[in-house]
Amino acid sequence: MFPTRTYRARLQITNWILIILLSVLTVYLIWEGNGLLIAASLVFLLIVIERSIHTEYKLSQTELTISNGKLSKIVVVPVSDIKRIERIRKVRIGHKALITYLIVVYGDEKTVSVIPQHEEDFINQIMKIKQS
Repeated sequence: MFPTRTYRARLQITNWILIILLSVLTVYLIWEGNGLLIAASLVFLLIVIERSIHTEYKLSQTELTISNGKLSKIVVVPVSDIKRIERIRKVRIGHKALITYLIVVYGDEKTVSVIPQHEEDFINQIMKIKQS
């Protein structure tokens, strides 16, 4: 019997860049005084920050539950349906990849991407559950 494990999402450099750009845009719009665009940029900034901070992956004996924050719907993937996990590395500088994430392939070739903080532990736990 495996206990339920919770993995937090890792904030990547792209998240930080998007948050900084949206903050600069919001400050500029406040400076210009356009109320409707200020409200739209603030809502978008709120959604991006909320999804970045509150994304988590819960792995239990039977299912992987992906929650992208309170404003998003929850995705449930049965562990028995997981066929493979692919590691994707993009935007390389030398031998270092700036963007890394995992693609979980399940069911009839459905995919979902995850960015857990501890990728190796996440993959090992799924493999242990599938083998038991």
